[in-house]
Amino acid sequence: MGDRAGRTAPSPAARLSRLYGKATAVPVALVLLLSGTWLLSGALVTGTDPLIVAVGRTAVCCAVLTAVATSSAGGRADLRRAAARPGIVWLLGLLGFAGYAAGTLLAIPRIGTSLTNLVVALMPCASVAVGAVFFGERSGPRKAAGAVLACAAASGYAALGADAGDLDGMGLLLVAAATVAFAVYGFLYRERLSGLPPLAVLPVLLGAATCLLLPMALPALVTHPPTLAASGGIVVLGAAVYAPAYLVQHRLILLRGPVFTAAVQLAVPFTVRLGDWALKTAPAPSTAELMLLAVCCAGIALVTVQPHDRLATAE
Repeated sequence: MGDRAGRTAPSPAARLSRLYGKATAVPVALVLLLSGTWLLSGALVTGTDPLIVAVGRTAVCCAVLTAVATSSAGGRADLRRAAARPGIVWLLGLLGFAGYAAGTLLAIPRIGTSLTNLVVALMPCASVAVGAVFFGERSGPRKAAGAVLACAAASGYAALGADAGDLDGMGLLLVAAATVAFAVYGFLYRERLSGLPPLAVLPVLLGAATCLLLPMALPALVTHPPTLAASGGIVVLGAAVYAPAYLVQHRLILLRGPVFTAAVQLAVPFTVRLGDWALKTAPAPSTAELMLLAVCCAGIALVTVQPHDRLATAE
């Protein structure tokens, strides 16, 4: 039957296709943006202290998002509402930004990049556990199985480059604490600040995180300040890559939840690996890497792809 304008109503298949496109656009954008942060951050930290990169990108991102938020009266009002809750702002700034960055960056010299990424790859499992134990959220067998499968594949991928000699108790504790902290952050953010748009919340959280990170980075800033080229790279990283990445990430947390978002992010290391190959900075992926990529994608699909009947209901 046609609608009031005489046009034919779209078929159920067409509606599902359009809805699926909307549902996948945001996760794909997040993976691409986060892959860009890895590639650019990796280039910057080769000649600049990682804590300088962390505090610099956080401060620049805060400045850019603050400028955008304050460009309208509604944005300024939302910023004031977010800033009026200092307790949760400082807690989330510590858990999701300063604590996570410090924990992972301090772990890398102790246990190496690959082992650090291996622990971080357990984020979806940590989110499932944190949600069930502290927030009363049951993920269901399909989502839990998908999280375990995707984590296992991502961990196996990271283990390919791990060195057993990198094992260090304190390093493992640091990155494990950072991983759990970010899992808690996702649920707290959705529970306490979901009434405000990410564009209003993020400048306040990033401002708190900058204040927390600055004392840690200050010794390196004094003794080994970044070069002009590195400073420009940090500005590009914070303004052009991290700002949109954080907005997309936090929108996805509000729309689909922390477990979904963490599962999507497991595709980032594989995307970076394929990007390195495309840029000719690394050889072609091995058969083992491609197999792990396929398994990880299958696990992510179990967490993120909804059955057609649920998609139709969601329209």
